[in-house]
Amino acid sequence: MFNPSHSRARRSLKMLWVLVMLLGIRTEALAPGIKAEITLKGLDYGKEVGMEFLNSALLKLSIPDLKGSYSIPLVGPVEWAMTGFQVKALNLGESLIAFVPNSGLKLSMGPAEAEVDGHWSVVASLIRDSGTLSLNVRDVTLAVQVGVHWNGAGRLVVSSEGCSSHIGRLEVTFHGGASWLYNIFFEVLEDLIRKQLNSKLCESIGNAVQTLERTLQTIPESRHISPLADLNCSLVAAPLIMEQSIELDFKGEFYSPASHKEFPVPPAPFSLWKQNDHMLLLGVSDFVANSAAFVYYQAGALSRTFNDSQIPKWFPIRLNTKNFKNFVPELQKRFPNTTMALKIFARLPPRLQSQSGALKVVLPGALQAFVLPKGNSAVPVFLLDMDTEASGQVFASGKNIGASLKLTNFSLTLAHSDVGPFQVDKLEMLMNVALKLVILPKINRKLKNGFPLPTLPKASLQDMVINIEEGFLAIATDVHYGA
Repeated sequence: MFNPSHSRARRSLKMLWVLVMLLGIRTEALAPGIKAEITLKGLDYGKEVGMEFLNSALLKLSIPDLKGSYSIPLVGPVEWAMTGFQVKALNLGESLIAFVPNSGLKLSMGPAEAEVDGHWSVVASLIRDSGTLSLNVRDVTLAVQVGVHWNGAGRLVVSSEGCSSHIGRLEVTFHGGASWLYNIFFEVLEDLIRKQLNSKLCESIGNAVQTLERTLQTIPESRHISPLADLNCSLVAAPLIMEQSIELDFKGEFYSPASHKEFPVPPAPFSLWKQNDHMLLLGVSDFVANSAAFVYYQAGALSRTFNDSQIPKWFPIRLNTKNFKNFVPELQKRFPNTTMALKIFARLPPRLQSQSGALKVVLPGALQAFVLPKGNSAVPVFLLDMDTEASGQVFASGKNIGASLKLTNFSLTLAHSDVGPFQVDKLEMLMNVALKLVILPKINRKLKNGFPLPTLPKASLQDMVINIEEGFLAIATDVHYGA
């Protein structure tokens, strides 16, 4: 017998399964190319920088004027005003900061103390008096909670999610006038001053968090690397906040500013190892380098043409058909003693594979040979497939990751010839020597400059340590923030 509730249940299960599958696909698609983890050591350093900023902000704190009236027996109505407050000295005391799992950060400090100067005035019946004052604020404690979130569109968002302050003692010294009025005057105003200062302290904290938020929003989501490539540094997931660290996942994909074509191979998931010896841990997936190779390949930038003037004078073989007669016999016969040129280019995008302790680079290339008859345009004579494998090392180069390559395997295959068939063995040996002594040194000079790591403005990386793990580079570093 047909049961409508069973049918609805089956449809619900199907919809749930589809939803789970879609969520799984979404998660896989948003795997990061770059991971960044701020440790407790990094948080403590951030606290030091933040406290310096907060101290500077509080010294410039604008405390509103206080005005009012009060009736005193035997004296009558008294109109009073305290104006022109200026913070002269400030000691924030001890401070503690910690991660709040799945929420953000919490900061506590104190006991703090401050010295504030200002002016006072009193009008009571026929009495008019004024002078200066010194206000000492003691045993101030402050507790703040800052939310750290993701806006869902690639940016980090911070917000003030709680603030409380408490002022233990207020001491005032009036200068000038009748002291008996000032003592009564201060007792009346003490609670009001506490409320105003407590309010202003938390307002200042809120303003500081808003300033940080505005700074974060000015950081570009993409870094311009070259006229051919930009690096997407936007967030792909909400921050993962734990008791010992906060982890951020970045896209880390190179793309062409002209076409913004997606790299066809998504990044593989990976995890950072846990340690607190450095402030910042970074993981850079193979995806980052491979997306860069894809962009430069698509732009046609992975090619280089060599003529004889670019070959070192000490190299025994010159780019002339006479020198190639032992490699390609027919070439000298058809084009006697003719200048040549060699174009080396990638026939497929290069691939990087990180293995434990080593990098492997695969370069599927090709070599097109030309002759350059006088008065005529270049004539192609033969094409060789050139497959190269190299091992790599990585190192720190300022804010960048630099690299160097060492040849491990090389082979030539004749793909096409306009000067008849020929054996490539001898030419393969020659190219092997040329790669090691001429071409790879040129590549290594470029790789030495490296690729930049995403950092905040005015931040520099120090004491960087790089390890090669399965599928990614693991980088541990300290950070220095300054002008």
